[in-house]
Amino acid sequence: MDDGNAAVSKAESVRKFRVLPAQFTEESGHITPSLKLKRSVVLKDFADEIEAIYAR
Repeated sequence: MDDGNAAVSKAESVRKFRVLPAQFTEESGHITPSLKLKRSVVLKDFADEIEAIYAR
């Protein structure tokens, strides 16, 4: 994370993150067969975790 943040401006840096207890697989419905993220599914399934990151 530190190496990635060093390569971008402060506005673009990652400040908070969570390690989720699930793997994103095609079987779980989180990715497509071409390994693209299904954002709507992830947003729905992990709404509480996402909200916790942005809550003040």
